[in-house]
Amino acid sequence: MKNSERRKEKSRDAARSRRSKETEIFTDLGSALPLPASVISQLDKATIMRLTIASFKIMDALSSTNIDVKPDEKDCPPNMSGICNKALDGIVLITTADGDIIFISENISSYLGLSQIDLIGQSIYEFAHLCDQAELKDILTNKDIGEQKSFFVRMKCTLTNKGRNVNLKSASYKA
Repeated sequence: MKNSERRKEKSRDAARSRRSKETEIFTDLGSALPLPASVISQLDKATIMRLTIASFKIMDALSSTNIDVKPDEKDCPPNMSGICNKALDGIVLITTADGDIIFISENISSYLGLSQIDLIGQSIYEFAHLCDQAELKDILTNKDIGEQKSFFVRMKCTLTNKGRNVNLKSASYKA
């Protein structure tokens, strides 16, 4: 065997080993997310990173409060999120001051046609109507903590009147 062939084979083995380690790391990251295994198995690497970062941001936000964080879903009564969503008759949306969505309730898909997984970790400004973004930024960066605010914002909606989904680029806006 020539030296160049040995070098190529050694390089291929090193690359294979790196890819294997990377896959193992992403599998570990994915399994740490508070999502069902059936959902995690469908996620790509970029989505796993985005959701992991969002999880860190929400843990950081909750750590500055007196809320006891219980990341294990086994501690919650069965179907509790469904009961809460019905009681709210709406969605729960938590963003950072920069507008990064760190949590959105799973029922967002029935309102906007967009999935929870697709929205978490994204900027709310990517989905808010251009005319509403200044007011939204004003509200998110306001330092009056504890002051209740009420506002409407138009968001991209992929649901049609007939209940079908359209491409995000073809989405209309819904208040």
